Amino acid sequence: MVLLATEVTINWQETIFAVIGGLGIFLYGINLMGESLKALAGNKLKLIIEKSTNTPIKGILVGIIITGLIQSSSGTTALTIGLVRAGLMTLPQAIGIILGANIGTTITSFLLGLKIKAYALPIMAVGSFLIFFMKRRKFRDFGRVLLGFGMLFYGLKVMGGSLSQLALLPEFKAALEAVADIPVLGLLVGAVTTAVIQSSSATIGILQGLYATGSIPLIGAIAIVFGNNIGTTITAVLASIGGSIAAKRTALVHVLFNVLGSIVIFIFIVPYHRFIAYLEVVVLNSSNPEMTISFAHMGFNLLNTFIFFWLINQLVWLVTKLIRGDEGLISVNVDTLQEDLVLESPILALESAKIVVNNMGKVAQKMLETTIKFSFTNTPKFIEEAMQYEEMLDTIDKKAHDYLVRIATHDLDSKASSLQAEYVDTIRDFERIGDHCTNLVQFFEDRYEKKVVAHVDEHTELDKLYSVLSDTMTLTLEAFESDDKEKANLVKEFESVIDKLVIKNRKRHIMRLNNKEIPQNEDSLYVDILSNIERIGDHCNNIAVNIIQENYYNEEINFEYNPVK
Repeated sequence: MVLLATEVTINWQETIFAVIGGLGIFLYGINLMGESLKALAGNKLKLIIEKSTNTPIKGILVGIIITGLIQSSSGTTALTIGLVRAGLMTLPQAIGIILGANIGTTITSFLLGLKIKAYALPIMAVGSFLIFFMKRRKFRDFGRVLLGFGMLFYGLKVMGGSLSQLALLPEFKAALEAVADIPVLGLLVGAVTTAVIQSSSATIGILQGLYATGSIPLIGAIAIVFGNNIGTTITAVLASIGGSIAAKRTALVHVLFNVLGSIVIFIFIVPYHRFIAYLEVVVLNSSNPEMTISFAHMGFNLLNTFIFFWLINQLVWLVTKLIRGDEGLISVNVDTLQEDLVLESPILALESAKIVVNNMGKVAQKMLETTIKFSFTNTPKFIEEAMQYEEMLDTIDKKAHDYLVRIATHDLDSKASSLQAEYVDTIRDFERIGDHCTNLVQFFEDRYEKKVVAHVDEHTELDKLYSVLSDTMTLTLEAFESDDKEKANLVKEFESVIDKLVIKNRKRHIMRLNNKEIPQNEDSLYVDILSNIERIGDHCNNIAVNIIQENYYNEEINFEYNPVK
């Protein structure tokens, strides 16, 4: 009779809609909260990661803090992969952050274990008021954090009511009980569910709701927690597809850590289950089932991190053997910019700065080569590589520039002062070359998306122009590295050829438009492409001029200005 009553009272449409809608609110809420926290922090998150990971222990702590803030272990992993790709972080440092990220993600389950659901709507209201009535951006961002936080709990509340209805079904109950009898099923359920939803926090939230209704035994819930950690690796795998060797290795570390850890600890699921059951009775007094799942989740990740902390070097060796090949990116060691040299020997500090500036030029050259490849081949990998180089250039620009400015505050002779000023300008020119390469990548990406068919002569024009530009870039680097004035003069000659080719190609393009050889609005970006190529040549010329004119910054400028009346 109870079975019949249950079947009659369940409104399937309402139940399914509530589960799907509640999950959607939860996922949007956690994403909104994480993105808003990142907006509040600005670039500080990246700076914290970069500055504070020189040891694995620090990396773990940073991983915990950052993931706790942005509520996404995948987001922390993505930031880490970006720094590894940029050559600003080693793989062992990245492993420390990944270990910490898995602990940090348990903060969400801890929050979900708190009795905040009843206050979800007021929290959302406060967040909305801040968004709509506050003028300062920080207050609005904080409002989005609160709105996302409230939505997270409200979504769980909506899901929880419907899941309690499903728990009345004998078939549903039998399926969940089977997980207790065969824990490996729970491992698979947790892995598949998290891989599909792509949110370990959402899976844990659903699991907490089910366990709170008594729908699933504790040992089955713990098995799903283990599987959840396997499923969450799918995001890192997807992010690394088509990426660099460094990105793939970092993603593989994440996979090995979670999968091997889940399997190893799963072997001891019975004693682990007894331990969690003991905590539930003694610490929680059996009054907070949601927090019991949080304890199981947190305990697993703490134990897993402790085990693999001692195996970091072995993980590095293993992923290097499994994914072979050159990373393809230049590693720029900005640590050569030693602060003590600025005080003790400004001249030596200037020499170390030149090494970094020279390497910055090599990064700019590699970015140009990648940009040229993308100009002729629509390969997404080239976009990613170009953006990695751009990120490297921006980082080196800031660090090297600040270092050179600090050197200038100490006593330098005339020649050293001139060199210091030359290096500051050269940094700016290399950084601007990167900006123009970024523009070119975006222009060609736009053309590929619009399926623009270039004129048959355009390929030949660009090929010749790029050839001269590549030679100019190579000569510029050689001239700067060896302070070679003859090569610097050659750069000026090559730059003049680039200017003439750009003018010639621009006129040909206009003639093709006038003769209707190409549609009027079909390829308006070609002129912009030529202009950016010309600007790259100009910046090479600037570097060459500074090399030739040693005392450029000490010369007086004789110029008489007569204002127009």
